[in-house]
Amino acid sequence: MTETERILEQLKRSFYKEAWHGPAFLEILEEVTAEQASKRSIAEAHSIWEIVLHTKTWIEAVRIRCLGKEFNVSDEQDWPKVTVFSDEAWQQTIAYLKDEHKKLEDVIASMGSSDFDKNAAGSSMPNSSMLDSIIHHNIYHSAQIAILKKLV
Repeated sequence: MTETERILEQLKRSFYKEAWHGPAFLEILEEVTAEQASKRSIAEAHSIWEIVLHTKTWIEAVRIRCLGKEFNVSDEQDWPKVTVFSDEAWQQTIAYLKDEHKKLEDVIASMGSSDFDKNAAGSSMPNSSMLDSIIHHNIYHSAQIAILKKLV
């Protein structure tokens, strides 16, 4: 198995299905309504919706950095505020997340083996480590969502 294949397999498993650790990100989001996603079940904690937007931002940042461009995440981008609370807006948020994830998959699929050893743009971390980290990031936040989902 090549490094490209390994990273893509782990990324897809953590996001779509067949994750070793349990339900994948999108599996956990199944049947979550806009009302549930917008609830703040724990004071001072983020909502499911905010976590999804945050995750999308970091998937985008990793994709852009793998393309050799710097991407500095502002506070507003890191934890975007939800301004429209509707079923349509929630479905659009999920669509944006899926679209950004697919774009990252396409970038990874286009990378050669030497690209993984190069440092990500604006980072001292090699692309391979950054890609492993986004997989861990997805898993970390999917666990948070799983807990919040039980509370709503």
